[in-house]
Amino acid sequence: MNSLSLFLEMLVIFILISFGYVLFRKGILTLQMEKGISFLVVNLCNPAMLLNAAIENKGRLPVSSFLAAFGTAALVYAVLILFSYLIPLLLRVPRSGRYVYQMLTVYGNIGFIGFPVCSAVLGSQSLIYVAINCLLFNILVYTYGTSILEKAKRISADAPSAASGQNASEVHSVNPQGSPHGNKGSRAGRRRSSAAGLLRILNVGTISAGLTVAIYLTDPPVPAVAADVISYTGNATVFLSMIVLGGSVAAIPLKKLLSSRRMYLFLAIRMLLLPLAILLLLRRFVTDPLLLGTMAIMVSLPAGNMPLLLSKEMGLKDDELSQGIVLSTFICIVTIPLVCLFL
Repeated sequence: MNSLSLFLEMLVIFILISFGYVLFRKGILTLQMEKGISFLVVNLCNPAMLLNAAIENKGRLPVSSFLAAFGTAALVYAVLILFSYLIPLLLRVPRSGRYVYQMLTVYGNIGFIGFPVCSAVLGSQSLIYVAINCLLFNILVYTYGTSILEKAKRISADAPSAASGQNASEVHSVNPQGSPHGNKGSRAGRRRSSAAGLLRILNVGTISAGLTVAIYLTDPPVPAVAADVISYTGNATVFLSMIVLGGSVAAIPLKKLLSSRRMYLFLAIRMLLLPLAILLLLRRFVTDPLLLGTMAIMVSLPAGNMPLLLSKEMGLKDDELSQGIVLSTFICIVTIPLVCLFL
């Protein structure tokens, strides 16, 4: 991969983000408009870009290549999950705040950064590997991710009780552990939660990624009108997604971004040291340069927005999570080219 070309592509991304920043600061782009554009990117443009890449790249993807890519992505996520436990311990993060660093470690911004950067830097043929990562991302965020956030919610709920001196007998008197009704309610609640989690996995991102993989594997005929509609819609992805990111950056005060030394240390590990370690591991057995380049970008991505949305939904504190997302987005403009120098 040409390092100068990669740097120039990241410079283009930075300029597009700057457009969003200026538009938001000038009041031309509002929060309501940002939400609307985000909806378009997530539900129309990104899925269309994925499908368009599969339609334009003629020829079937060998099943062996698909399995190799899926196995490589699964290995990378396993390593990220392992380090999501180790890094907070290394940084001595309080137990109540570890979920922030766990989510920032595992879930990169595939939608707003991964798709457009891989498309711009590696070409549309890399998007099949991005689609495979997207499938795993969506499965993990609604299984492992929600379990981490639910645990954090329980910890935050227990903290006030402990501070107020509530003892175990008082808690049991409110909801006795041996109560058959309490157990039934708990089991029913868990079943409802599991069913909701499975339904959430079947979202636009997962379905479009699955269809993309299916098109690559079968190469079906696609009507010209449908192909053109998908192409025009997908071509808007890069610009619109960068505009939204610029608006998100402008919405956070500068002092808040510069207030945490721990976050800077975390980002140095997560955005540079960990991607380099994973890349050196992958180089031992990944022979496809396109897959290796795609995975190098995937592990170097800034933190994604989905953990923030889920945290808001569960009523967890999200200021530190927002800080990590925005700072990592800034830093990736430098760290992605640095990591890719080792390809």
